[in-house]
Amino acid sequence: MGMFGHVQAIAAFAAGLIFATSAAAQCIDAPDLAAYQTATPADFAAGTTRRDSLGRVVAPVTVNGQGPFRFIVDTGANRSALSDDLAAHLGLVPNGMDNVHSVHGVSVAPIVTVNQIRYGDVSLNAEAVPMLSGGVLAGEQGLLGVDGMSGRRLRMDFERNCIEIVRSDQARRLRGWSTIRGDMRFGHLVVVRGSVNGIRVHLLLDTGSDSSLANLALRDAMNARLRHRNHREETIAYTAGPSVVLENAISIPRMAMGELEVRNVTAYVGDFHIFQIWNLTSEPTLLLGMDVLSQARGLAIDYGRGTVHLRIRDRLRLETRLQN
Repeated sequence: MGMFGHVQAIAAFAAGLIFATSAAAQCIDAPDLAAYQTATPADFAAGTTRRDSLGRVVAPVTVNGQGPFRFIVDTGANRSALSDDLAAHLGLVPNGMDNVHSVHGVSVAPIVTVNQIRYGDVSLNAEAVPMLSGGVLAGEQGLLGVDGMSGRRLRMDFERNCIEIVRSDQARRLRGWSTIRGDMRFGHLVVVRGSVNGIRVHLLLDTGSDSSLANLALRDAMNARLRHRNHREETIAYTAGPSVVLENAISIPRMAMGELEVRNVTAYVGDFHIFQIWNLTSEPTLLLGMDVLSQARGLAIDYGRGTVHLRIRDRLRLETRLQN
């Protein structure tokens, strides 16, 4: 689930099949979790990134010149974060506390000072970084947030599990991709418009979440316009705070975002803290997790232009039944 600092933000995520020549545009293998203690960057050959146990994309990231380490790519986090174990491995000592916002609410986390976070040859912002533990990392070593993405385009190829980070003004045109213009909010949050069974909704894209979430306004709008069957399901949301049981799921027969169309989406409904801090409680809003985003071949966000790009399977409208 996405994690937030004082500046609340979520971001749509990124992808691609056309790669530049820089290291940040290559598919770099995410190291085995047990290997990082003795590994150096030269130990890991170019390859593909990997998925974590919840289906989220994991990228190789160096911290203070050491690594690479396994970081979950989380477009729902406006700050990168380290695991407690990785901070200890790097010899970092907490020098304060700060608030961390998640789906459930606000928790307090220790803060360490990091000199540098890099993906390939791209240096990302790193200063005061929260230390996290528990289920949010699913055993991985950190979260790669969007705090270093200003003026850049982030792309993800879900088929090859490759990510690319390039300057927005130097990014190649994504031929064959559809483009959706977004509304930039809070500096990093890109909100796009879509539809749920014909209802116009705000869509937020969160690669740090394995599940999709709906606010109460969307549930009420569906109740007013559609006959649909509410069914009770439960799943665990791993957040920066305590784990939260999500229930009161609704089945969304059809969700469309640009050319991407997904059938039978399960969304968990609630008055979640994340909708409150984004001021998106009164208008129908759906947060799309990896259960929906991974149905596209590629997904990209251009933080310089405030646009979202999609590459649909076979360039046709995607109609996929998700197995829940």
